[in-house]
Amino acid sequence: MPFCAYYRMHQLIQKILKLDTAFKLMMRLLSQFKSNQNIDDFLSTMDQDKIDLLMKYIYRGFEQPQEISCATLLTWHEKVYAYGKVGSIMRVLTDRKRV
Repeated sequence: MPFCAYYRMHQLIQKILKLDTAFKLMMRLLSQFKSNQNIDDFLSTMDQDKIDLLMKYIYRGFEQPQEISCATLLTWHEKVYAYGKVGSIMRVLTDRKRV
């Protein structure tokens, strides 16, 4: 295998590790919120792009449930949907970039 193929493979592995670390950190953050009021206060400070990014992490959490429970993710989904509406879901589902 040529050097450039090894280099690209190394870059891809590094990118995957960064994405995986960010995902685990986000899931831990979401699980730390204990009340719905705290979630609402947190979401009220976010703009639309951040709401969409958060929705991406929630959907990835549904795909790969780990330490966070589905009930917690459903609570977050309900709250984020209240701020982002259907447009947020459509942007997340049609965006090719993964988190």
